[in-house]
Amino acid sequence: MHKLNRAAVQRPACLDNYDWNTQTWDKLHGQNKKRVRLSLQSMQGQQIVDDASDDEQYFIVGLRCAYCEGQIYYGGHIEHFRRKNPAHYPALTFEWTNLFIACGSKEHCGHYKDRPSAPPYAPDNLIKPDEHVPDDYLYFHTSGEVRVRHRPGMTDNDRRRGAETIRVFNLNCGRLRGDRQKAVNLYLSRSKRILEDLMEFEENDRQAFIDEEIEATKWEPFWTTIRHSFEKLHA
Repeated sequence: MHKLNRAAVQRPACLDNYDWNTQTWDKLHGQNKKRVRLSLQSMQGQQIVDDASDDEQYFIVGLRCAYCEGQIYYGGHIEHFRRKNPAHYPALTFEWTNLFIACGSKEHCGHYKDRPSAPPYAPDNLIKPDEHVPDDYLYFHTSGEVRVRHRPGMTDNDRRRGAETIRVFNLNCGRLRGDRQKAVNLYLSRSKRILEDLMEFEENDRQAFIDEEIEATKWEPFWTTIRHSFEKLHA
């Protein structure tokens, strides 16, 4: 999970045509849903390319789930951060700031959060990646595990937010831990001896190299795990 910049993306004007008092989410379809999806993909991915032969087909490079950072290949699931059903936050059904793109997994992330058997949770106690800086709360270890970060000045509420985010989105499920570890190992396998060579650099050169590698991998799935592994080397 990493910080998303919603301000860099234009809000889809088509959302103004919908009223939660009289319409449900199912009424958003066709071109309007595509416009919403494309705006979210622009916030969470890069290099959107339309297929001119069929305007319903498009390809995304670097699109990742807002919560787990797993790669999304086929558009993804439009996720309501605060649940849109009548018992929760129906007034936010068409609210732009309540929407993200999430993976379709039932084991973690949005579908897991809102499954019928889910224990209760308070959305205000979760990391919202377009409002909070996830790095302030979470550390992604090279083992694949997500841990609550311990830093100077961190409050009990901060620690609670980190722990609740891990629990509610099930970010430490076995599949995600394995996928994160594979992402780091795949990167290292493409860059043999990188860690050994890095330790021989002068401090300034080492930091410059780390910065370059972080930038070069920024659209990789599970980028935060790769990034944190580099940052730990320079800590």
